[in-house]
Amino acid sequence: MWDSARVGADAVPIRTARGWLEIYPRANAEHRYGLGALLLDPDDPSKVIGRTKNPIMVPTAAYALSGFFGYVVFTNGHIVDGDRLTIYYGAADECVCGAHFSINEILSRLS
Repeated sequence: MWDSARVGADAVPIRTARGWLEIYPRANAEHRYGLGALLLDPDDPSKVIGRTKNPIMVPTAAYALSGFFGYVVFTNGHIVDGDRLTIYYGAADECVCGAHFSINEILSRLS
């Protein structure tokens, strides 16, 4: 899988009607980091009931591709405002950025 080399946990899970949504950083075999999402059972969060087949975010901007440790984005935290999810993320281990997502869109990508 796209996250088979390294998986981490950062921001707290987000309660949704379908379960706990977790945004997590991962690395592939080439040490390139991105963000994925998985859904945990609402009653037993030790059970994964869905996950993205592909990352929801990968480094593409110059500030994320080169730096102290390039090709890296990782979560620092988030703010939920209805369906709008603002994820604060680190890029290339040098700067902190923000990106907006739709929670429903992320949930639709889980399998």
